Amino acid sequence: MELIESIRKRVSVRKFLNKSISDEIITEMLDAARLVPTPGNGQGNIIGVIKDQELKTQLAQAAGNQMWIAAAPVIFALCANISGDLKDLPEDNFGLLVNYLRFGKEFTSDMNQYHDRKAMNKLFANGGSCLPGEHIFLTAVSHGLSACFIGYLDTEEASIILRLPEHISCLFLLPVGYAAEQDDPPWKKSIEEISFVNTWTERNI
Repeated sequence: MELIESIRKRVSVRKFLNKSISDEIITEMLDAARLVPTPGNGQGNIIGVIKDQELKTQLAQAAGNQMWIAAAPVIFALCANISGDLKDLPEDNFGLLVNYLRFGKEFTSDMNQYHDRKAMNKLFANGGSCLPGEHIFLTAVSHGLSACFIGYLDTEEASIILRLPEHISCLFLLPVGYAAEQDDPPWKKSIEEISFVNTWTERNI
């Protein structure tokens, strides 16, 4: 399947067939996740492959009792190494300077004073965990599978369930399986509505 076809067919699914996924496909999905870009090539993403039914049930409970999640043959736990802390960096550190530029020095400095460092580190790592998840999702679609991102999650409870060390946090779940039922792709805005060329004032909308 061509990449653009996988992208167009990608639909979130919340009901799965009782059908296992081959180890070869799981390995391909993990390989796709491994290849995502990361800041400074830090490669802080960790992917859990959850097949055990009891663990899947516990994770579904940690996700607001969305028990349909446990019916997926595999749940990928999208985790991140959160051991790095902007608070510990010298003022001339490139990573810190990047955050000053992106969010402003005052905001970044205020966040670095927040007492719960683990919460702050999870916040800064949050977006990066979506990249390997999307690679997994699109690879799944190319094999006739589907998935659904789960962000409604007690991340601390999920990390405890998976017995993660303190410096690793589970930030999202991605149940993957063969769709028992699947809706048509949702309506999307046109290219013209979501883009502009050169400057905003040159938009022809």
